[in-house]
Amino acid sequence: MIQSVSGRDIALSGLKAQRVRMNVIALNIANAETTRMPEGGPFRRQLAVFRGEQMRPGANPEHLGVRVKRIITDDSPFRTVYNPAHPDADADGYVQMPNISMAVEMVDLISAQRAYDANIAVMVSERRMNQRALEIIQR
Repeated sequence: MIQSVSGRDIALSGLKAQRVRMNVIALNIANAETTRMPEGGPFRRQLAVFRGEQMRPGANPEHLGVRVKRIITDDSPFRTVYNPAHPDADADGYVQMPNISMAVEMVDLISAQRAYDANIAVMVSERRMNQRALEIIQR
């Protein structure tokens, strides 16, 4: 017997994935000025990688929707800033700063928030349709 999966379940998976994405973005923003990590060097930007399951006959309903596959590190080059007074400045007065652009992080955050809101709208819509169906049946 094939289990069915509801739009609510899929939207819920999207909510969870976007919440993780927003947490990763918040981590990036919080560490935008971190020049020294325990493993050495400045903080590196993190990214959430999503994985989705295609809806097809025989697909496992437990895997439908979207999941965070993993959190990866952005290997783009660090920014360099001239600040000879900084404790992490090199001999020429330059400091390696995290590879984080606040503009990019804010755009990503807005995108994640809109995706989160869209998933909530799906859940609300499904609830309204179910309520309407019950009203029709009770007549």
